[in-house]
Amino acid sequence: MKKLFLSLTIIFCFSITTVFSQVEVKGTDSTSATMTWFTSNAKTSPDTTMVVLDDGNVGIGTTTPSKKLEVNGIVYSTNGGVQFPDGSIQTSAYTGPYKNVFTVSPSGGDFPTISMALSACVTPSPTNTYLIRVMPGIYPEPGGVNCLPYVHLKGAGKYTTVISGGPVFCADNSTLEGFKIEQGVQCMGVSPTIIHNIIMNINETGHGIEIGSGGEGNAKPWIIENEIMDCYGWGIYNHDSGSDPWILGNKIFRNSLGGVLADGTSPIINNNYFINNNHYAIKLVGFEFEPPNPVVTDNVIDTTDYSSAGIGILMESDMEASIIGNNIHHCEWGIWINDSAQPSIISNNISYNYEAGIVCNSDGYSKPVVIKSNHIHSNVNIGASSQMTGIYILSSSPIITHNNIHNNPLPQGPGSDIDYSSCAGTDAPMISLNVFDVIIKNGPPSTATGLYNVTSIGGNITP
Repeated sequence: MKKLFLSLTIIFCFSITTVFSQVEVKGTDSTSATMTWFTSNAKTSPDTTMVVLDDGNVGIGTTTPSKKLEVNGIVYSTNGGVQFPDGSIQTSAYTGPYKNVFTVSPSGGDFPTISMALSACVTPSPTNTYLIRVMPGIYPEPGGVNCLPYVHLKGAGKYTTVISGGPVFCADNSTLEGFKIEQGVQCMGVSPTIIHNIIMNINETGHGIEIGSGGEGNAKPWIIENEIMDCYGWGIYNHDSGSDPWILGNKIFRNSLGGVLADGTSPIINNNYFINNNHYAIKLVGFEFEPPNPVVTDNVIDTTDYSSAGIGILMESDMEASIIGNNIHHCEWGIWINDSAQPSIISNNISYNYEAGIVCNSDGYSKPVVIKSNHIHSNVNIGASSQMTGIYILSSSPIITHNNIHNNPLPQGPGSDIDYSSCAGTDAPMISLNVFDVIIKNGPPSTATGLYNVTSIGGNITP
């Protein structure tokens, strides 16, 4: 009988092709102080090779894992890589441009202040670069922040990482990114990259960004996509010959002295949005011995002291500026050209300014002002005191050509398109190939020259 039972048992076991099993191991608690599972090697004094704590943390090579998985050693993925919570998969290590990375945080970082992290940057160079990541928080930095070459200072975002106690002093080949800066930025003789910040200056007469030679050489910073706002001085104050920044894609608004002042310099000012600045959106001042060549292109200039003596772009003294493709509206005057400035005003949309679209009071230091291919319309308003016109010419001889000029009539009489009644004698413009309807002349006889002008309905009109 025993033989028969053994035979049946053997036959039954070999007839089963699938074996189901379940092992359940329970710990004694639910904290990190007790273990559900551990393994060790066979040494005389065995090492624990893996543990599972009762709180669910797993340790390999450690008995006190603080995370769901903690490994004391190399983690090797032979295939597939590592997947992150956002669904992305990394199959190779990232080799970034920085040799050294520090983290600044009020708690839990490598350093609690930005200045301490900068002090730890040893001999930064093109081959020994640093990234300092600054976590959200307010950083008083009472002595200010002194940037270093080849160090990228990167905040966690312009709305969350605040430098409050002092200005930021930039350095050559440094990057300042992702901060709210309350005491302004200094670029004296240096050429950093300043990008994606909110920059203010709450000090009396303080500027948002000041750029100058500082007695140390030229300054040519890149100023890109910042919000420069609520400064008691200028949003950007650029002075000293040779200090020529690139000012690209910024929003510059509510600054007490104005948006940008370029004094004797040749900045590139492109694709910015100026709104609600006092006095001027842009003021360009020339230099007698070395006339600068600023370039102002594709900006939107809106509401500069509307109805209170605000000017969209002012140019004065010896310079040859290029003013191209800008949209200028809701200022007292759109563009004002003074003294010996000789700009080229080309392809701008100048509209809805309270008095004149363009005022020209300059014969240039070596050649006349050129006003070409602009759309100048709707620049006269009820209550304007004078210069109710598209282009107002004061004792100068600009070249006015290929413009479309049309201004809305006023109840007390039409607003003019061109007015050169203040020109004396032969000091008058050349007006050719324009479309306009109303012109106010000096004389009689009028002294302007030019041919081939027509009205908005196609009739001939003489200058």
